[in-house]
Amino acid sequence: MSESGDGQAAPVSTQPAPPPDRPPVLTVILSALVVLGSFAALFHIDIPILRLLRSHNLSSLQSLGDLGEKLGNGGTLITISVLLLGAGYLLKRQVWIRTAVDSLLAHGVVALVVNSLKHIIGRPRPRLTHSGGWHWWPSLQSGLDSFPSGHTSATVAVATVLARALPRLSWVPFALAAWVGASRIWRGSHFPGDVIGGMVLGFMVGSIFNGPLRWWGSSCAHALVRIAPMVLLLTGWCWVVTHRILDPVTDTVLVASGVMLVLAGWLVQMLPRWRSTSAGGIAAVVTSKGFLLSGVGLATGAPIVIVLTGLLCIARWNAAAQVLEAPAQPSWRRDGLYTAAGLAGVMAIQFLKGLVPLE
Repeated sequence: MSESGDGQAAPVSTQPAPPPDRPPVLTVILSALVVLGSFAALFHIDIPILRLLRSHNLSSLQSLGDLGEKLGNGGTLITISVLLLGAGYLLKRQVWIRTAVDSLLAHGVVALVVNSLKHIIGRPRPRLTHSGGWHWWPSLQSGLDSFPSGHTSATVAVATVLARALPRLSWVPFALAAWVGASRIWRGSHFPGDVIGGMVLGFMVGSIFNGPLRWWGSSCAHALVRIAPMVLLLTGWCWVVTHRILDPVTDTVLVASGVMLVLAGWLVQMLPRWRSTSAGGIAAVVTSKGFLLSGVGLATGAPIVIVLTGLLCIARWNAAAQVLEAPAQPSWRRDGLYTAAGLAGVMAIQFLKGLVPLE
């Protein structure tokens, strides 16, 4: 109970906290289209990527893959949650106790959803895939349960919840989850699309248990909007490495345009007149990020990536219309780092193009 200015005890509200505002409907729809479009692209290039892995000796990564499989195993994840629960009781940390319980619940729910989807979809595992396609068909047979990746789904769900108890080290559980997902690919247990599908599902389920369950709809919407850029980034990377440059002239024009857009984003955010009002500041931030995303997407030269990047930018613009608070003051260092990262991304795209061609 807090005290008011005159020394009297201020009443404590017993009303439940209101749920966070949901993202605009258009933003959620566009984010969903970005995710679905990314999966459509991934399913087209999954098999060539697996063929590349099969053609190389990855024995040096085998031990890391084995460790990743053990870390993403259900028994290991449950043990981590139980240890956190015990530590919470011993040290009387209610936050740890609540986080451990939520992680166990998230793990259980994601396991049920994943195993249902696996058999409803019936995608063959990489070892059983010998042609250029696969069929959506329900099956209970072993080996016809590739999509989505169970290890990745469970690990990301638990990591999403555990990150709540590690505000300054939240990157640690996500880095371990990324390791688990990558290991499922290079071991040949899953296609890239299976792992990214597991990542999306795990993040959404984990996000639901990061708040009151009555907010599940809002939690899912926010999670979808937040995960869409990462899905597009991974899809774009996979698409770039599997497609050669077909027209050098057109590619040069697109790359040059991408560089100019990235630089334009930096200039827009640095213009003082955009900072004169809150609305102007918001427009500057969104325009800057939109230019940066558009520049990187344009540099790929891939129509599907460019279109999906455009949808993502529109989604961000639409969501920004709901923001009321003033943005952070311009920072040459921070905004310069963003710009440098965008330019580095454009250069990396050029280096990676056609590294693993489909043909």
